[in-house]
Amino acid sequence: MKTNLTPRILAWCFLFVTFQAWGQGNAVAVVEYSSGDDVVVIRQGKRLAFKDPIGLELLQGDQVQTGKAVFVELRLSSGGSILKLAENTTFILEKLSDGQTSLQLVYGRIRAKVEKLAGTDSFSVRSTQATAGVRGTDFGVDVITTRTASSAATTRAYCFEGSVEVIAYIRSDVLAAEALEPIPKAFVIAAGEMVQVEGETGTMEASKSKVDQAIREFWVSNDYVVEPSILVPAGGKSGADAAVAPVGSTDTASAPAPANPALDEAAVFKQGYTRGYDEASALFNSGAGAVPAGFVRDEELAAIRRLVKWQKGSLIAGTMFGLGGAGLAFYGFSLVDDGNMAGGVDFLRYGAIVSAVSLPFLAMSLFSTP
Repeated sequence: MKTNLTPRILAWCFLFVTFQAWGQGNAVAVVEYSSGDDVVVIRQGKRLAFKDPIGLELLQGDQVQTGKAVFVELRLSSGGSILKLAENTTFILEKLSDGQTSLQLVYGRIRAKVEKLAGTDSFSVRSTQATAGVRGTDFGVDVITTRTASSAATTRAYCFEGSVEVIAYIRSDVLAAEALEPIPKAFVIAAGEMVQVEGETGTMEASKSKVDQAIREFWVSNDYVVEPSILVPAGGKSGADAAVAPVGSTDTASAPAPANPALDEAAVFKQGYTRGYDEASALFNSGAGAVPAGFVRDEELAAIRRLVKWQKGSLIAGTMFGLGGAGLAFYGFSLVDDGNMAGGVDFLRYGAIVSAVSLPFLAMSLFSTP
């Protein structure tokens, strides 16, 4: 008696597609606090409509932008880590699955309090200039404009507790002249340290130093609301009378004063931060969710687009081979059930071979990153 395989294969294909759709629709973070309503979320190229950001569930791939004077706190579904987005910040939840958390800061300031990770789990925040990876710590990343309009954005990764591994992408004058790709340079920073990556006219340099006093003061003034922070006012005071107690040091007087008052961090931040935010948000608010010009060079953006196309093609090819292999295997099982042992074994073998062909394509789609 012959078995009709069509309903069986269609049922398995339906379950596969349903499972994929369910996985993509799973919430990866929730907004637990927002100081205002000026919050934009772009999902799959479209602006999401909502009345109150608090309680909003976010999905992998969502892009979030905070407006002026609006601070937002997110709790990740996996691990319970807390993210705080400063005002005027553009941020992307790139990947949060299989223990891997990858976040992109396009512009602005974020702070992350990451619970201790287990096994091969990872947590990283990246910009176009650097990637900061941790396994359990309290740290922050800035992507801001700190100098003139001709300067590239500056990335700063700083640590408040634990340690952070920072990969900075360095481009010397020689590399810039030859239009060569940046060279990664690794730093490990402890509590109270930071790495700053900045440059002009295509060059990029990185330096390690103590965390700027203005950064400490900023995050003391804008501490976590949904969960107590490790930043504690000196002497146990609170409110406007509290003194700043920098993480990693209790001696606030040890922080050096700016060498040039005209380049005072707080003043420069207020001037350049808003200007850079306006540039970054122009495309974001258009609904495209694109990285604005100036933050990624044209050739880098073209390379990213090529890689995205390659990833999509690899995923499609891997899926097709996988489904084909599954179909052959099911047909082989059917032949075995009908007593055709030789034919069934042949089709099972064919199914295994075709399924194996899908693995390299799926691996390329999963592990290739722009």
